[in-house]
Amino acid sequence: MTITILQSGTQTLIMDAGRPGHRHQGIPGGGAADKLSFAIANHLVGNNWDTPALECALGGLHIRFDENYIIAISGAEMWSQNQGLNLPINKAVQVEAGDILTMSFTRSGCRSYLAIAGGVKATPFMGSVSTYLPAKLGGLDGEALKTGDILNIGAPISGPRTLPKSHIPLLSNHIVLRAEQGPEWEYLSDASKRYLFTTPFYATVATDRMGARLKGDSVTLDTPLNMTSSPLLPGSLQIPPDGQPILALADGHCTGGYARALQVIQADLWLLGQIAPGAAVSFRRNLADDADSILRGKNSYYADLIPGFSF
Repeated sequence: MTITILQSGTQTLIMDAGRPGHRHQGIPGGGAADKLSFAIANHLVGNNWDTPALECALGGLHIRFDENYIIAISGAEMWSQNQGLNLPINKAVQVEAGDILTMSFTRSGCRSYLAIAGGVKATPFMGSVSTYLPAKLGGLDGEALKTGDILNIGAPISGPRTLPKSHIPLLSNHIVLRAEQGPEWEYLSDASKRYLFTTPFYATVATDRMGARLKGDSVTLDTPLNMTSSPLLPGSLQIPPDGQPILALADGHCTGGYARALQVIQADLWLLGQIAPGAAVSFRRNLADDADSILRGKNSYYADLIPGFSF
């Protein structure tokens, strides 16, 4: 049971839930950049939520199905067609052997997830098949998929499922992230503290799975800070000397030497995967005590729908 990559698009990667627990070894958790959309796609086709699937960034993916499959697409709004007919998003559909799927440009968001009943097969490294490009780990030889690649598909374990409309995440090209004060917050100038929470930044073309370089008014420190390398997490907002923030994403460095101004709350980390070049990014102040209750509420909301999933 296989599928064939006819055109790989801007960047298409094999992803699962990642390999957490290895940051002390310099290996980020990685995995699906938008964990929620990834889990929804798998849920719809009857897979366990963390089954390997395809992450397609910005479109351009063409696939031939070599057998009959149940598939689902979730995440960014891409113009997707099978045999020239438009495909719905967030819905399981049947495709036939020989059918060709095309995923065109994104209208909102950055990454779509294509799940296939039975899941994509690949060789795990440290318990995960997720592709980590900087170290060439996981996936197929640690690389993005390319034209001519043939992927093996597992056997389905369950039938297709539906998704209540209330559970479909809404995406736009203005990403709003709730964030707490970072460890070096107090070093920022008063003007920068206000600006971070009142005016949007814009993701530059230097945006990928490692991080998003943001453009806006300069964020400055009151006092120059000479830091040694300190821990970084996905959602850490660093302030380099030029004052243009860098937002760490799923494959971001494990340590860094710039001031950490903000930390995006865990319940909103899935949105990081939908930051496309040119997207607006705004931060909203969140108190540390509220982050845990928000996370519990989000996890509870999806717990009965997607067993085992958590943000």
